Amino acid sequence: MSERPGPPTDIELMEHADGETDGDPRDAERIEQDPDAVAKVQALKQLGELVRGHLELTADALHDAKLAAMWRRIDDQLESRPVGLWARVTAWFDHHRGHIITGAVSASAVAALALVLRPGTPEGGFTARRGGVIDVRPVAMRASPEIDALDTPGASSTVISLDDDEDGHTTVIWVTPDEPLEGI
Repeated sequence: MSERPGPPTDIELMEHADGETDGDPRDAERIEQDPDAVAKVQALKQLGELVRGHLELTADALHDAKLAAMWRRIDDQLESRPVGLWARVTAWFDHHRGHIITGAVSASAVAALALVLRPGTPEGGFTARRGGVIDVRPVAMRASPEIDALDTPGASSTVISLDDDEDGHTTVIWVTPDEPLEGI
């Protein structure tokens, strides 16, 4: 502050209270000689301390409130967490429900297509048996395989086909070498 005639302005008093003056000792003497200026400077200092104290308390309270909210969230999540094995399994199914349903629907669709489109009938569909019951035996067991020719160079072969009502059929192929093997 420079030497000015008259009482100091409010701006000069705020700068003096905050310690932002240029350090001229004559400005400090001028303020200290005016009782109204001294009272204003003291009031400004008290107001500054009051505001700083309030801000510090608010900052502490805000920090405590955030910390308390975090602990409440942690406690809520721990309380809602499944405890037993069955609870963990059901929680897992709840979390992965969409994937499980998608997998089950896909597997069902594939199974239905396999039953409808499997070979063995002229239409490529089901083979009906007595009373409209669907024959679900594997395709290989529906008809006995027929072997037209069996080429076994250096050996002779015999084919025996056995039809059995319970298990379907059995085919035995017996191959005998023309020359006996040494060591056997």
